[in-house]
Amino acid sequence: MRHPRLPRPRHLLTTRGNRSPMIRLLRLFIVLVAIVAAAAWLADHPGQLQLDWQGYRIESSIALLLLAGIALYALLRLPFWIYNRLRGTHGQLARQNNGITALTQGMTAIAAGDPDDARRFAARAERLLNGAPLALLMQAQAAQLRRDEGAARGYFQSMLAAPGTEFLGVRGLLAQAMRQGDMAYAGRLVDRAMSLQPKSPWLIRNKFEIECATGAWSQARETLGRAVQNKLITKAERTRRQAVLAYAEAAETFGKGDETQALVAAQTALKGAPDLIPAAILAARILAQSGKPDKAGKLIEKTWARSPHPDLATAYAALVPNETPAQRNVRTRRLISANPDHLESRLLGAETALAASETAHARELLKPLIGTEDSPDASPRASMLMAQLAQAQGLGPQEAQRWLARAPLATPDPAWQCQACGKQAPAWRISCLACGEFDSIQWRATGKTPSGEISQDAGLLAHLTPL
Repeated sequence: MRHPRLPRPRHLLTTRGNRSPMIRLLRLFIVLVAIVAAAAWLADHPGQLQLDWQGYRIESSIALLLLAGIALYALLRLPFWIYNRLRGTHGQLARQNNGITALTQGMTAIAAGDPDDARRFAARAERLLNGAPLALLMQAQAAQLRRDEGAARGYFQSMLAAPGTEFLGVRGLLAQAMRQGDMAYAGRLVDRAMSLQPKSPWLIRNKFEIECATGAWSQARETLGRAVQNKLITKAERTRRQAVLAYAEAAETFGKGDETQALVAAQTALKGAPDLIPAAILAARILAQSGKPDKAGKLIEKTWARSPHPDLATAYAALVPNETPAQRNVRTRRLISANPDHLESRLLGAETALAASETAHARELLKPLIGTEDSPDASPRASMLMAQLAQAQGLGPQEAQRWLARAPLATPDPAWQCQACGKQAPAWRISCLACGEFDSIQWRATGKTPSGEISQDAGLLAHLTPL
């Protein structure tokens, strides 16, 4: 999409008070030359004037008579000049007051969501205040309220023409570009805005968001340094964010076929954030593909000790795809031994034990998760496993149905959820698709969403889902 620079509005190009200083000096010089020439001519031709009236005789030169006439004219004009000046000042003040009133009424209309009144008062304010910056800004906001993004863009472009309104115009255009997902144009705008206000907190945040969306990882790391300097984030937060950026770079590099560089980046991410599950899965996958499944297994086991997660269990099982259920059950015990009492460890152990027909061990693992008869507390996954256990132990279909009926009513299992807006996500991403917050997706116990479903939205960073 092209974004042409609109011509400057007339009130910013030429006004009566903005004539060229050279032209004003030239006119003054011409007037002075004419006065001096007239004075010189009168000095060379003084002439003589004589007046006889009622016994009085008045004699004077022509030059003196002209000066007396000029003085008399000025004396007679002075009251009219003072009156006009006072009336003009009063009119200008009244015009400014009316313009300020229109601004107030327009802002009130914008706050109330009334596009018609907002447009009317904005036009009046611009007319009365001769295109004042606030009037232009209100015109743009009124256009956005009408969802006329083209008109709003025109006003923002007009504001670029004057130094006093340039930053406001850039900010408006930047917000538009980011809403529309035009990150290339947004990148140019944020650089221009940074040259005007380099320490603006919201600009630094927007710059970081744009760089992440466009895959400019090295620039994003530099922006994190600037955020620390301006005390927008702590050094610990920068370390975590740099780790997330390293994973994003690893995922992108792996997609291009460079496994060596991708592994280095993924391992860098794990150094900064040892609990970053997607980075551990990616690193393990690369190690397994390069013929090092034992190292991959140890990496997943180390991560499981910190942050057990179903995706880690899936990646661990994929390391030995052709093993029997009994063999997988034995190998899985090595994985969960690092954190045996965690919910995910008990669920995974019960699942592999059931597959290997070790029902007694499965019941032992599930017992702490299902509560008592008086106070049942099984999660949906635990309820489903209990239903499978009832079938495996031959307790009859009624017992299995009882557990299946409890599953939809139980407290939901942990899920990926944004800590900023509360929306659930189908997988971890570096930014929330709903609100755009960076590194806000965490695995945690959640309540049901209003629709009872997990969000399935797609967005700019879909290529960064866990591999």
